[in-house]
Amino acid sequence: MIKTSLTPLAALFILSGCLSMAPDNEQPELPVAQNLTISEQETDVAEQLMLSEWQNFFTDDNAKALIAQALEHNRDLRIATARVAEVKGRYQIQWEEFIPGFRGEVSQTRGRDLSTFTGGSVMFNRYDAQVGLVSYELDLFGRIRSLSDAALNQFYATEQAERFVKISVIAETANAYYSWLSAKENLNLAQQTLNSRQESLDLIQKRKDNGIASDLDLAQAQAALAQVSARKSQLERLYTVSKTNLELLIGTPLNQVSMTDSQQMPEMMSLELPDNISSNVLLSRPDVLAAEHQLYAANGNIGAARAAYFPSLRLTGDFGFASNEFDSLFDGDSETWTFMPSISVPIFGNALNAQLDVAKAQKEQMVASYEQTIQQAFAEVYQLMVNRKSYDDELNANLDLVKAQKRRLYLAEAKYKAGLASYLEVLSAQQDLFAAEQAKLESERARLANTVTLYKALGGGDTVSQ
Repeated sequence: MIKTSLTPLAALFILSGCLSMAPDNEQPELPVAQNLTISEQETDVAEQLMLSEWQNFFTDDNAKALIAQALEHNRDLRIATARVAEVKGRYQIQWEEFIPGFRGEVSQTRGRDLSTFTGGSVMFNRYDAQVGLVSYELDLFGRIRSLSDAALNQFYATEQAERFVKISVIAETANAYYSWLSAKENLNLAQQTLNSRQESLDLIQKRKDNGIASDLDLAQAQAALAQVSARKSQLERLYTVSKTNLELLIGTPLNQVSMTDSQQMPEMMSLELPDNISSNVLLSRPDVLAAEHQLYAANGNIGAARAAYFPSLRLTGDFGFASNEFDSLFDGDSETWTFMPSISVPIFGNALNAQLDVAKAQKEQMVASYEQTIQQAFAEVYQLMVNRKSYDDELNANLDLVKAQKRRLYLAEAKYKAGLASYLEVLSAQQDLFAAEQAKLESERARLANTVTLYKALGGGDTVSQ
């Protein structure tokens, strides 16, 4: 008789969670071109990219030290890591609804009660030992499974968000370091130029005292000195800002980080990429993966909202022993048990309709967000790939410009000393050389930043096939 009664219950346990009313998890079609192509020539399409880990990608030991410091102390990354732990805990809480919960209890009750026979009061003792099944819902229509799937995908999305923060911290720290180096070199250049202008002013003053230079020459030299001095003050502020930004990223003062004495702009990192890359490589970006899991979480919420239209079956019960004497508590005739199945059937469905509408609207938002994330990723990677060649051309042009301006200044100074040109020609050459050298430094920094940002845009190079 007991076996017959337990057979349907066992079948319900087995079927629990087998049914799901959630939509299938499918990636929407890419809302961008199939390939990232920057060359008009037809070439093979690269379906995957293997990027080096950041420890191998960056060649500068100081950059590596600063990135390691940032990964350990950056507050944004700490928040993201704590967020992962929080969402993981929420998923574990949701998953527990799949598993029947049991509780154990041992108690003693002692009291005084009226006696039916004597009319007086009597003392009594009662001992109980029970193991109970906490109210457990049989997941016949997949509501709990759908909620668990949603929680799991939220956890996956949060993991990818942490990964995105990590590679962002890596790229931002490297770029902040290169900006600081560039500001430092610009400041040194300004100081050297200021010293040169002071020497020129002293020379003009001597020439004027000897009747060779005019008051106009002296005024022009004084103006040139003041102009560079003002520019130096601006660069000092930019240097302070870049240093502060770097310290904010690494989470500690810069002088507390062990760095080598060689603090110069490094050589270009190696990032060899084909001219034709499949857009599928974008699907490994952490922000795209996070949006994908958010979409799947929305599917789980739809499944839970659909399942709420159907009856829910809950089981509650306990088994134990009760006795007036502790010594006889576990005797066979002291057994007690209760079994209380209950079924809940929704009658008025207005709220359920609204919940389903909300879940469907949230999915539409997640689909649009997923497509938008891919479009932004495509545009970012494409622009950065196109920029690579233009930055190379810009730097080469500025190197040629610096070389030409140095030659021009040399010739202008020679003509001035020979009395064949005015000091204005020398001053113009000095100013143009200073501007060309600053442009060269900015081209170097921008080219490095473009490469680092492209490295990040392709997924950051963390042990994941792109």
